[in-house]
Amino acid sequence: MSQVEERAKYAAQQEFPEEEILEPMWDPEHIKRGIEALKASQLDDFHREFRDYYEALDDPAGYAPEPRESVVVESARIYKAFTITPENRLDEVYDVALSYERSDGSDGTVGQTRELDDSLILCTMPALDIDESFHYKDEFHKLVLTHLIAQIRDIYLDMGEEPPDQYKVQGVGKLNIHGDGIGET
Repeated sequence: MSQVEERAKYAAQQEFPEEEILEPMWDPEHIKRGIEALKASQLDDFHREFRDYYEALDDPAGYAPEPRESVVVESARIYKAFTITPENRLDEVYDVALSYERSDGSDGTVGQTRELDDSLILCTMPALDIDESFHYKDEFHKLVLTHLIAQIRDIYLDMGEEPPDQYKVQGVGKLNIHGDGIGET
């Protein structure tokens, strides 16, 4: 879909918020609700619920039910989904899911993907090269928040627009956009 079409859908969603024009994860207002929920969560709860996401981002081959050498790590997409309440609080946090290519060219998956709906927030990132100096308890919450902020950035870029200043962050956002490549891998 072209940037013009994406912008028109966004404008229509703003004009008719009760209508389901955009997929929820392509609506900045929806993602903002997820950011609010993560900011309001207790860090101990976050660290417990999101530990599997960190581990899968750091070592996706370790999550595959097959020999490590058969997983093409560069192809891995790691998913963490959670739902939010109408009050923008964390509700259910789902186990990590993973999609990847095998060295023989076939596709592999681990875990269950979720249907997008008005309460689901989806974090999707490629494998990350997490340095040994990275401190999980001090840095991972911010990394996930930045990922969601970068998704909003990439929605604007996908529409061919300059993102508002608060969304001009460095980091992985959407993985496939029409924009200038910031969110593309």
